Amino acid sequence: MENRTNVYPFLAGGGKMGELTRNFDWAKTSVGTPDTWPQSLRTTVSNILRSKFPMFLWWDTEMIQFYNDAYRPSLGNEGKHPSALGAKGRETWPEIWDMVSPLMEQVEVTGEATWRENQLVPIYRNGMLEDVYWTFSYSSVLDDDGNHRGILVTCMETTENVMWQNKIEKSQQELLQLFEESPVAVATIGKEEDLIFQYANRFYGVLVGRSPDQIVGQPLLKALPELADQGFDTLLHEVIRTGKPFLANEVSVDIFRNNNIETIFVNLAYQPRIQGDGLVAGVLVVATDVSEQVAARKTLELSEAKFRLMAESTPVLISVSDETGNSEYYNRAWTNLTGKSADALLQIGWSNILLEEDRAHYDDIYLYALAGTVAFNGEFRVLNASGEVRWLLADGVPRFDNDGKFVGYITACTDITENKINQRQLETALQQVRLSKEAAELGTFDINVKNGTMHWDARCRTLFGISHNQTVSYEKDFVKGLHDSDRNRVLKVIDRAFDKAASNGDYDIEYRTVGSNDGEVRWLRAKGKVYFDNYDKPTRFIGSVLDITNNISAIQKIESLVEKRTKELGEANLALQKANRELQRSNAHLEEFAYAASHDLKEPVRKIHVFTTQLKEQLSAQLSEGQAKTFSRIKNATERMVSLIDDLLIYSHVTHRPHEMEDVDLNQKVQRVLEDLEVDIEEKGAKIHTDSLPVVKGYTRQLQQLLQNLISNAIKYSREDVVPDISIVGSSVIENGQRYQVISVQDNGIGFDEIYADKIFQMFTRLHNKEEYGGTGVGLSIVKKIVENHDGFVRVKSKPLQGSIFTVFLPE
Repeated sequence: MENRTNVYPFLAGGGKMGELTRNFDWAKTSVGTPDTWPQSLRTTVSNILRSKFPMFLWWDTEMIQFYNDAYRPSLGNEGKHPSALGAKGRETWPEIWDMVSPLMEQVEVTGEATWRENQLVPIYRNGMLEDVYWTFSYSSVLDDDGNHRGILVTCMETTENVMWQNKIEKSQQELLQLFEESPVAVATIGKEEDLIFQYANRFYGVLVGRSPDQIVGQPLLKALPELADQGFDTLLHEVIRTGKPFLANEVSVDIFRNNNIETIFVNLAYQPRIQGDGLVAGVLVVATDVSEQVAARKTLELSEAKFRLMAESTPVLISVSDETGNSEYYNRAWTNLTGKSADALLQIGWSNILLEEDRAHYDDIYLYALAGTVAFNGEFRVLNASGEVRWLLADGVPRFDNDGKFVGYITACTDITENKINQRQLETALQQVRLSKEAAELGTFDINVKNGTMHWDARCRTLFGISHNQTVSYEKDFVKGLHDSDRNRVLKVIDRAFDKAASNGDYDIEYRTVGSNDGEVRWLRAKGKVYFDNYDKPTRFIGSVLDITNNISAIQKIESLVEKRTKELGEANLALQKANRELQRSNAHLEEFAYAASHDLKEPVRKIHVFTTQLKEQLSAQLSEGQAKTFSRIKNATERMVSLIDDLLIYSHVTHRPHEMEDVDLNQKVQRVLEDLEVDIEEKGAKIHTDSLPVVKGYTRQLQQLLQNLISNAIKYSREDVVPDISIVGSSVIENGQRYQVISVQDNGIGFDEIYADKIFQMFTRLHNKEEYGGTGVGLSIVKKIVENHDGFVRVKSKPLQGSIFTVFLPE
């Protein structure tokens, strides 16, 4: 080896291929031994062997081949190497010769080198024909005379790079296809100042209301001008500047689509696209339309708000718990009941709100429902804010989200304390009814109209004279057991009870039965009710029967007595009519007497008053102070006597009722009274307040006298140095089921102790000294008598020095 290197120094080096070249028997080729090679060949081969770049040489017309270590791997592990060295080109590359020979001819003819990049040149290697990609150049090699003698191939196998590139391109295509098929909107935007769209998928086009062709290649605000002033261009510039992504959910976007500006909501991601040098090349835009979800959420929020509003305003106790049973919400009704805040109730927990003795039972119910996510209900007790025990009925309903996932319970509780009390009272009442039924010896019947069955209790069987315990029937036992004289009448009443429109199902009748076994005739009272279906067809007939045989016998006896007493009463009425006629004559005589007595009594008193006055005037200069007082007392006594006679005459008149009542306008009567009392009112400076008074049925003169007495008393019994303030008002009330027209006269006078409230209406009753307050003590007796004549009543309220209220009640 060393000798050959010394002989052919231009073949020195070159690694494995240098060694193979030096040891190759070139004499067997058309090239000849290396000592015969022209300088150009020597130089070219020397350069090839020393080069680290893949190089290959075809020499002369037979295209004898040379190549270096860098090229050798391209020939594969098995096949063309090492046989390709010194071999003819056509014989080594039959599979590609037709492809490469035109390039060789081109180089030979033109003398210009060729260039191919990533060119597919299939070669046979590794025992098979492989697709191999090359980046290569063919250049002409000249001999020492400057003539074309060979082709120098400078090449690099790029199969692996091409494959990777193909994979990358395929991945990009798949990615683009994935973007196209993606159900989200995807776009890419360049880093240019005007943010040009580089790509947009179909869903992005749908989202913004344009086709991708209308978007790609256009600046952001030209493609989507409505985004101006919405801040998205600013966000994109910030992502490009900082290289930091922008992520946001439920972003509001005003977009022009469907010929209108629409507000949509998107989950938005701006992801910077980083190139190989670490710089931002643009932005990947990913947007998911969540408008429907936002609308649904807002609808849900609105629904929840409405629920909260309803829950807070309802008297029903409402609570909400989560899927683990922990309470999340208590409404205002709960806080009102317990006197605790909602936060305090959440701290306490649902179970601990209950009375301790009810907790275990309720927990069993709740945990069983929770395990199966089913509804539950139960009754339990709690303490209210006052420490009272309240019974609640709880109804819990499971809650599920839109995906059907269980999220807890909503529970509504109703206060059933009153129901519990009523239930206990009802149970007591039913027990009493049972006892009463047994005591009253009531029999009961129950007829199923649809299937024709009938049930009688033991007492009912007895009342129909049935001793057997067999099933009873409507025709055989009931109809046949009726008295012949009553049967048709009873059946007609039953037919009518079965007609809902005619009777509403009510049944009430008395009839006779003839005992089936004992033959005894009994009188029965039957009451019952027929029940109907939705089509008004009778379905059930239930009721009770009572033995009234003894009652009927008693009634018959009473009727006999009534007949006898009626006859006697008729005779007595004749006598009474005669007595009434005598009484009317007596009353007429009494009125004549009263008038005559009044006239005869008043005339002497009048003369005493006149003569006394004359005598006082004649002796005025001679009278001592005591004598003058005596004359004054005589005058006052005669005046009181006249008033008393007048009042007694009025009282005698009002003790009798006129024949006919008439409509009396009390407003008019009050005005007449005020006119009559005008002097007294001015003298006292009294203030009179009148309200709208009713029109009543009554005796006109008596009602005016009633108002006269009440108002004059209010003026008369006023306090010294206090201006009388009198109110006369009307109203309407109901007492004991009767409506009354009410007239009230209220004053601020001297008043009295209410222990005398009844006494003041008695004849000649006076509570004050006659020297201080005049009067006969008859006025209020007249008031009471007039009110009684109208079937009414009068009440009084009073306190000393605080005035009085007289209230008259007249029935409508």
